[in-house]
Formats: sequence, structure tokens, C-alpha cells
Amino acid sequence: MKLIHTKGTLERLEQLVAEVLNATWIDYVDRLREFRDYCNRTPVLANILAALPQVEYDFTIGMQYMQRQWPHGEAGYALRWDAINKVVESGSDRLIQSQLKAPKRLDGLATFTKLFVRPLHHYLVHQLEISSTMLYLLLRYKRSAEWFEAERLRKAYRGDGEEALDRDLRRFLFESGIDYPFSEPRSPGGRADIVAELDTDDPLVLEGKVWDSEKGYKENRVRDGLRQVMEYADKYGKDVGYVTVFNLDHKPLVFVSDPSTDEWPASIERGGRTYYFIAIEIAEQPKPVSERERGKLIEVNEVHLDKLWAESTESTG
Repeated sequence: MKLIHTKGTLERLEQLVAEVLNATWIDYVDRLREFRDYCNRTPVLANILAALPQVEYDFTIGMQYMQRQWPHGEAGYALRWDAINKVVESGSDRLIQSQLKAPKRLDGLATFTKLFVRPLHHYLVHQLEISSTMLYLLLRYKRSAEWFEAERLRKAYRGDGEEALDRDLRRFLFESGIDYPFSEPRSPGGRADIVAELDTDDPLVLEGKVWDSEKGYKENRVRDGLRQVMEYADKYGKDVGYVTVFNLDHKPLVFVSDPSTDEWPASIERGGRTYYFIAIEIAEQPKPVSERERGKLIEVNEVHLDKLWAESTESTG
């Protein structure tokens, strides 16, 4: 099981930036193009960049005057990204040299890398690490629930239903450092508290659901979770959402993406947003693993994410 967009993406990103840094005037734009194209075709990076403000970099302004016009925060990274795209599309380093007017051609390229490429690279790494941290915490909760807490969670579910499991997950995330593990701002009483300004917190777009065939909780509950996550992601302008499903059936729950990969967790990308699906297996097994019949295929409950998405968008009109 390979945790998505962690080591591999980060290492490749660092390698491409190093190649830009070490390029000569002969191949600088080619190396810059490889960096640009990798960001565009890697969904998690493309989503981060797509969320930046829409701004345009002006190469006709002398560099000595740029400080007065340079914005802070995400708008500054958006300017850098636009400048990189303009250089790549121009096919040469002419724009760089005409603006920077460095004494030596390689000095101009080095300055462009320092001012434009490196800061954007650091921003992408930071955003990747935030997302990877969330997935790591969900994987850690999944393992803890399945290995040590399954009996306790089943008992809680029998007593208070689906809400007990959802609450347990959110408490774990809060204790792990997620400041606001809710899809909606809420007070201790369960409602948004405008007076206390809880509505200004940064909600985590996550929904916890249950798969329990005995109660008729199957794909319909997963679909409800996805629909809710879609609505919250749109409401709060988030580009990532999570659907966690506690499986009470003996058959393992498997989410199938198209094309199928070995990356964890399964995900679907639509409209510049990524939605992750995590199954947490807490069913009581009739026999321990050592006593189960060897060589027999394990039956699973499959949820095909493309089909789920189509049904969810139909149900929202």
C-alpha cells in the first residue's frame, strides 16, 4: 500500500527544481518546461496551483520597480506561476533577460530560479506536507481502530449509532493536532455559534458514515457522505474532502478508482477537487485469520467511484 503524494512526488519535484537550478542557457527553458509540465499533469500539484488567484505577471515592468507591486501570500505565488508559464510558452529566456538585465546571461537565469522557481517549489512542498499529514492521521486512526479498538467501537455503535463512530474519529483528529475537525462550524451544543465566532474557524471537510447491511446502510450511505463533502467543499472553497466509512459487514469494503492503482487511499478528482475514501474495518470476524480456509477467495463489497460520483451528482440535481 503506497501512501499517495508523499515521498515519490516530493522527490521528483526536488529533482526537477535541481535540474532547473543547474541548467545552462542552452537547456534552461527545457528544464523549466519539465518542471511546469510535471506540476500540470500531477493531479495533487495541479489542484494546488488551480486554487491560486488568477493574476498575470508583467515582464514589461523593470525589476527595480517590481517590489512596489509584488503581492504577499498566495497572490505572490500565483504571479510566479504565471511568469514561469509565460517563459515556457515563449520558448526562450528572452523575457527573463529583458526584464532582469543581468550582466551575464547565466546570472539572469539564476536570479529567476531564486526569485520565482524556488519559492513556488517551497510553497508546493508545504501544501503537500499538509495534505500528507491528514492522510497519515487517517491511516493511523484506521490501524488503531482495526487493531485495537474494533470491539469498543462496535459497542459504541450499538449504543449511539453512526454518530458515535463519527465523534470518535473527530476526537482522535483533534487530539492529534487538527484544530477544527468538523465539516461545519459548531458549538459544544452542536450548532454554529456566531457569538463565539466559531464560524470563523477553518473546517475540515470530512464525513464519517457506516456500512451495515443489516440496517440497509450500504452504498447509499457512502453516496450521502460524498454528497455532503461535495457541498461543504464548495461552501468553504476547499480542494480536498474525505469520506470515511466504518464497515460493520464481514466482507471487506473496497473502493475502486478508475484507473485502478495501488495508491492509498482511493480517490476521485472532479472540478479541481480531490475526494478521498477510507474504509475502516471493525466488523467482528467469525474466525481468526489463522483458522480461515486457505486458498479461498475473499468476497468483498466493491464501490466503484466513477459510478458513485455519477449517482451523487444526479441526486444533487
